[in-house]
Amino acid sequence: MSSQSLDWAVFGPYLLVFTLAVAWALAEILQTFRGDVGRALRTGWTALFVLVNAAFAMLVYALVQLVVPQTSDPWLVAFAAGIGWQALIRTRINLIQPLNAETGEAVSLSLSDLYGRFQQFCREQIDQTLAVERIRLLDDASKLPIPDLEHQLRLLAHASILRSSEDERAEKYIEKLQKYPDEQRALSLASFLLRIGGYELFNKRLKEMKKKEKEEKSDR
Repeated sequence: MSSQSLDWAVFGPYLLVFTLAVAWALAEILQTFRGDVGRALRTGWTALFVLVNAAFAMLVYALVQLVVPQTSDPWLVAFAAGIGWQALIRTRINLIQPLNAETGEAVSLSLSDLYGRFQQFCREQIDQTLAVERIRLLDDASKLPIPDLEHQLRLLAHASILRSSEDERAEKYIEKLQKYPDEQRALSLASFLLRIGGYELFNKRLKEMKKKEKEEKSDR
């Protein structure tokens, strides 16, 4: 067997585990920040989250390799580790066993709790990073005329293919805001547009709205 094929046989399964773990971590980010996916993927905290997931999965694979028979197919073991390593984080590891099992409790470590805290920490940091630009966007949009924001909301609701009932929801939301002050109405409409349209779409529409407003003022 050549050294090249030997290297692939050794490191190839690790690459498979790495790829599966990265795909799983990215799916988590896509699901959590689906309204602002592009910018979320570009943050450093996303990179940290993905790399920690991949490192943990490869560590699980390395540990599994120590206990499975050497005749086992490393690719199957790698696939199982890449898909099922999350099951390990649900286990509780006893660090110190009590001398008397009836009177004492073991000092244990919950991998699920540690991972959950790390996951939540990364999500919060990503959200804070994205919030800076989203605040600027909402601030600019809330200064636009309310009828323009309502019109944009109706357009976006009717343009949705996957959410056929979005137009009814938008009309009810617009009607609900009638009793609030104009400043709060404008901010609520802008926030609703940002949530259902996502950052990229809303940012593009906002630029077009501001451009149109400037043109109308210059024509007067």
